[in-house]
Amino acid sequence: MSEGLDRFHISATGLSINYMPEYLAVELGYFEQLGLKVTSYVPKPWTTVLTDINTNQAEAVVGGIWCPLIYKRRVKSYFAFAKVASRCPMSLLAHEPIENFKWTDLEGKKVLTSGGNGASPGLFLAGVAHEGGADVSKIHFVHDFTIAMLQELFEGGFGDVIMMKSDLAAQLEAQGKGYVLTDLTIHGGPVPWSVYYTTPETLNREDNLCGRFTQGLQMAQTWLREHDGYDCREILARNWPKVSLDKAIAIVDEYKKQGMWPETVKIQQEELDRWQRFLVMGNVIDEVIPYDEIVDSRPYEYAAGKLGLK
Repeated sequence: MSEGLDRFHISATGLSINYMPEYLAVELGYFEQLGLKVTSYVPKPWTTVLTDINTNQAEAVVGGIWCPLIYKRRVKSYFAFAKVASRCPMSLLAHEPIENFKWTDLEGKKVLTSGGNGASPGLFLAGVAHEGGADVSKIHFVHDFTIAMLQELFEGGFGDVIMMKSDLAAQLEAQGKGYVLTDLTIHGGPVPWSVYYTTPETLNREDNLCGRFTQGLQMAQTWLREHDGYDCREILARNWPKVSLDKAIAIVDEYKKQGMWPETVKIQQEELDRWQRFLVMGNVIDEVIPYDEIVDSRPYEYAAGKLGLK
């Protein structure tokens, strides 16, 4: 660790382009300016993230807010404090094209959604489909496999529709292996898709550790909103060498256009309540939990005060 810097180790549920503000804050030196040495890793299995923050092996988790929501009032109290992705970065790919796709078109279909790496894809898709007027009880979801298995099965003819990352869906469509029905980044609406969460003990540290992290994250998100994917090319090339650089740059630009990174990293109550309604519908939480019970606003308030934001 660099001398004089406080450790902020992140246990991440993935390495994702929609986490770009975090990677930029490291690259641009914002965290270091605020006295932080920020590092991250992706454990396997992903559920190790909870062990990491419970045992102080990591200061925070970056991942879905559905996890602390499900654990709240049952097992342990975790709090989210900053948001890094405000859209679901996934699309629906079908074996056959559907002209003028509507959510009711999923009724009677076998829809493959990954469950091996977390519950959010299937829960989110069911919620969005319900909002769009579909009878979710008539959609046959298959979600007890990893996305890699589901992709192989889909390409082998299993199922009618698969939910996968938008860039991969577009790639498979270009290869003639399916037809993109809808992009949830565009049509799924705002949601706190990926957030940072941790324990009350870490949030209560007197050195404002989480507040300083949130400040650096906000600085990077503001920078990103003023630049384009090309300005992120070094990070993209280093972390996603198997993705063509032009494609990776285009993904960043598309995410920006579709609202992946809004003006602030604050977790908005309206979008959180919407996500919770999906979880209630999916029978994984009993009711919408009050905002202050799941979000600790102090880190963002600290950052907003330092940066002159509302």
